[in-house]
Amino acid sequence: MSSLRRVRWQWITLLLMFLAMPGIQHPASTGAQPQSDCRAFPETGMSVCGLFLTYWNEHGALAQQGLPLTVEFAEVSDTNGKTYTVQYFERAVFEKHPENKPPYDVLLSLLGNSFYRQKYPGGAPAQEPNTSQGSILFEETGKRLGGKFLDYWRAHGGLMQQGFPISNEFIERSELNNQSYRVQYFERAVFELHVENKPPFDVLLSQLGTYQVKRKYPDGEPDPWSALHQRTLKLPMIAPGSACPTSKGTNVAPEFGLAFGSGLIYAVLGAESDGIISYDTSRQEGGWFYHKVLWLGSPDFEGPMLVRGGQIDGPNELRFGDGANPSNELKLTTADKHVPGLGWTDWPTQTRIRSEGRYAFQVDATGFTEIIIFKAVENR
Repeated sequence: MSSLRRVRWQWITLLLMFLAMPGIQHPASTGAQPQSDCRAFPETGMSVCGLFLTYWNEHGALAQQGLPLTVEFAEVSDTNGKTYTVQYFERAVFEKHPENKPPYDVLLSLLGNSFYRQKYPGGAPAQEPNTSQGSILFEETGKRLGGKFLDYWRAHGGLMQQGFPISNEFIERSELNNQSYRVQYFERAVFELHVENKPPFDVLLSQLGTYQVKRKYPDGEPDPWSALHQRTLKLPMIAPGSACPTSKGTNVAPEFGLAFGSGLIYAVLGAESDGIISYDTSRQEGGWFYHKVLWLGSPDFEGPMLVRGGQIDGPNELRFGDGANPSNELKLTTADKHVPGLGWTDWPTQTRIRSEGRYAFQVDATGFTEIIIFKAVENR
C-alpha cells in the first residue's frame, strides 16, 4: 500500500472513531440536500437526483420539464455572471440556489428572456395582444395574456414557473420541425398552441433547453471544472514583513486538531489557532517542500472543488501533489469519497512550498469562493 493510501486510511479510521464518540457535535447543516435519491432516464442516458428530482416531480415532470439532457455541472449565469449548479432538460434549465430557502432553492433559468432578445432584438413582428374575455394586462411588461395560454399559465406554476409574459401572441416557425405555431414568450418559457392536438396537449412548451444546450455546447456539455476555472485567482497580497491576517481555526473535530474553513469545507493544516504551520525541510523534490493538508467536506457539500493558491507576501507559488514538478491546482470531487454511513468526505493531500512566508488557498466551489490564509515557517 502506498504511503498516500496509508495516510488516507489513517485519517478515515480517526474520523470514524471520533464521530462514534457520544456527545460530539458536528457543524450545522447549511440546508443543502444530499444526492441520495436518483432516477435514471434510459431515453437520454441521464439521471436526475436530489433537489432537482424533487423539483421535476413537483413541477409537471415530463410534460412540463421534459427529459434530462445533461448531468449536473457548474455554469456561469448569463443573467448575473454568478456560478450555479445546473442541469439541462428539454424544456428548462434547473439552477440550484443554496442562498435561498425552500421552495426557492431551485429556480429556472430565464431562457425565454435569452432567446427572445437573441431572435428579436427589436421585438417580434406582427404581435397580437389577446383581448378575449378574462384576459390580463401585466403592467410590469405591458403584455397581455388570455385564452388557452392564460389557462395553461395558471395551471402550470404561474409567475414562479413561467415568469411574466414578455411578448404578445404571434406566429413563429419552430426550429424543431419547421412548422408554424401561434406562440407567446415568457421569461422562462415559450408557449406554443397546437390546434392539431386535443386538450390538455393543445398547449405545449418550446424545447428551450434543447435549443440552449445545442447553442452553448455544440461539442457536448462542459466538464465540471470549466466554470470554476473561469474564476480569477484573487489573493489578498500584503507587503513583506507586514502583519499576517491569518485565518482562524475552529474545533470541527478535535481528533484532527484545528480546521480552517467556512462550514462546508475545512482545511486541517496541522496549525495552531494563529494559522502558523511548521513544514519539514528534510523532505523535498525539485526545490519543493512537503506539508500534509487534510481537506474535509461536510455532509452538505456536493463538490466539485478547485483549490489554487500562492504566496501573498512574495513571488513564490503554492503547489499540490508529489514529484519534482507538482501541479498548480488541486481538483477534489465527492464521487466515491464519502465515509460510509457518515456522509463526510476527506481528501489527504500534499501542499508544496519553496520557502517561508505568508500563503493563501483560494477554494472555488459551486456557490462560493473562500480564501484561507496561513503562515509557513521551517521546522527547525
